Amino acid sequence: MPSKRIDSLKSKGIQDLLKKEKELHKEIRKDYKKISEKINLDFDQMQKSKTRQ
Repeated sequence: MPSKRIDSLKSKGIQDLLKKEKELHKEIRKDYKKISEKINLDFDQMQKSKTRQ
């Protein structure tokens, strides 16, 4: 019977790790989106400043 308990704990640990991984992916996507928006804004500003000259 102890093996079932160990398997249950392993399964719980794996589920916790998968949940953490999913949360990290969400954070990474949010950060990526912010960085992409910043790059696009900076690029637009550079283009506008070039056309003014």
